[in-house]
Amino acid sequence: MELKITKGRSNKLNLSPHQCAWLSRHSSGPCFIVVRDSSLAISLYSGSDAVDLRMDGLTAVPPLAVFEKPYDWLEFFKLTSPVR
Repeated sequence: MELKITKGRSNKLNLSPHQCAWLSRHSSGPCFIVVRDSSLAISLYSGSDAVDLRMDGLTAVPPLAVFEKPYDWLEFFKLTSPVR
């Protein structure tokens, strides 16, 4: 999981080229980008979306899920740590 925080109304996600490469290379497994915005909402993205998020911003890619307070941690963990 790559954890990121956005400030204000920023659409930009500060992912380095190294982070994008790692996330893309490992996206066949459970690889995620977790973004918390200024409203404290948590958005969950697939690691395979790293390049699009870096180049085009958060509005270019729909999140897998958005969690608002109070967070549903059980649902978050079901999505990020599925039992096989």
